[in-house]
Amino acid sequence: MYLIISGMNNITINLSKKLIADGNEITFVGTDEKKSLDIEKEIGYVSILGNSYNKNTLIEAGIERADYFIASTLYDDINFLSSEIAKSLNENIYTICLVNKIENKDIFNGNNFDFVIKYDEVISDNLNSYIANKFDQLIYTNTDNHTEVRIISVGKESEYVGKTVSEINLPNESEFIAVISSSGVISHNINNSLSPLDRILIQNTINYKDNDNQQ
Repeated sequence: MYLIISGMNNITINLSKKLIADGNEITFVGTDEKKSLDIEKEIGYVSILGNSYNKNTLIEAGIERADYFIASTLYDDINFLSSEIAKSLNENIYTICLVNKIENKDIFNGNNFDFVIKYDEVISDNLNSYIANKFDQLIYTNTDNHTEVRIISVGKESEYVGKTVSEINLPNESEFIAVISSSGVISHNINNSLSPLDRILIQNTINYKDNDNQQ
């Protein structure tokens, strides 16, 4: 999966290392040139200099194909605004927002804020756990038979590790297709235990009636 992180700091750098180790793609967005150089030395060329509340900067970072946007600067107004803009450019993206001042937490309500975390919480661990258990990516839609194919990723800290597909709660009206291991081995056995970095391939029936009610 692809994540864009607004805010270059030790917490997000440590988080990005975990995510990259799980096989994910990361891009940092921020205005701190020194931090950008530090990231370049530690991780690689994965940062863009610019304001995360600037549409052009987010588009350059690839917001339209990103799965997650993590707003983690030290300024709540920037985190709020950049998350709003990220959602406006990609309505399917998951937004994760850091709240630095507890009195501002109630402001981060609504559909544009999928996960909100306070600064004094264990941010890196909480974010990694949320991402590990949340990732569900649409990869194909068949409009002729009203189905879609999705991939559920099993992160290293996912609650799915050690369970079988039959033991986890798949989305409603889902049909199991296969499990693809990190080495590329494909298994159609629903009773095999899941390992970190596995990908679960499922087929869903598209309920257009529900979609219309949500609009």
